[in-house]
Amino acid sequence: MPEVIVIFGPTASGKTGAAIEVAKCCGCEVINADSRQIYARMPILTAAPTAAEKGDVPHHLFEILDPAERMSAARWAEMALAEMGEIVARGKTPLVVGGTGLYLRTLMEGLSEVPHVPLEVEEFYRGRPVDELYAELQVVDPDLAAKLHATDTQRITRGLVVHAHTGTPLSEWQAKPAKAPPYAFRRLAISPAREELYARIEKRWELMVEQGLVEEVRALKDAGYTLDMPGLQGLGAEEIYDFIDGTLSWEAASHSAVQGTRHYAKRQVTWLRNTYGAEAVFETAGALVEFADNL
Repeated sequence: MPEVIVIFGPTASGKTGAAIEVAKCCGCEVINADSRQIYARMPILTAAPTAAEKGDVPHHLFEILDPAERMSAARWAEMALAEMGEIVARGKTPLVVGGTGLYLRTLMEGLSEVPHVPLEVEEFYRGRPVDELYAELQVVDPDLAAKLHATDTQRITRGLVVHAHTGTPLSEWQAKPAKAPPYAFRRLAISPAREELYARIEKRWELMVEQGLVEEVRALKDAGYTLDMPGLQGLGAEEIYDFIDGTLSWEAASHSAVQGTRHYAKRQVTWLRNTYGAEAVFETAGALVEFADNL
């Protein structure tokens, strides 16, 4: 089976730069597996690779979606598989990089037959209180509701729109047997020591601010994008909106955003240890690149 290199790591671990270096030395094309970097109009907020960073390495599925549009793991995996097929046909190796474990698991373990839901179906649920949405999900798909946190707006909404569009609970779609794709996945990971990772998160936040983070988010707000839209549910957006509105000081906004990113990174490390099944885990991006150079 064709080989696919997969690089997973917590946020700010250096996986983006590592993927580019591995792609250069191994003849790869990079596919994004970060649920935030798939959105356009917010490259600073999502820490998407810049044009200079991409250089001569082809990158796919970065900044392709409007922030108002929802992306499911199944839809992303379908798109990733299409890109992988084209890359292999060109005689190159696909390199999938990102920190969204659900995306990677869906890709590597196989796709369920959940159909794509038109955006207009989602519009019906947008802006409604999450407690109201969760109560409705408990009625139409109690099995799914039992697995979700009552404030998980994105996944709750996903369950509702799938049921509304298909008449079948999402939990039933997910229970159907999935067929693994015909690829051999080389699962690599970066996992810095906790204090090093936390220091990297703080440093990256400072750099993002210097690059114009507040101005970028202000432009989104001025363009009418609201926090209940899928693309704005990532780390940092809510805090900056509150700062712009004057309901949160900059110090409090920064502290909250950094702390939220730390908690998210901790969950990613837990997924790495318990679920990912990495072939090799490295403390630094450089060590991973050196290993991949000998594959």
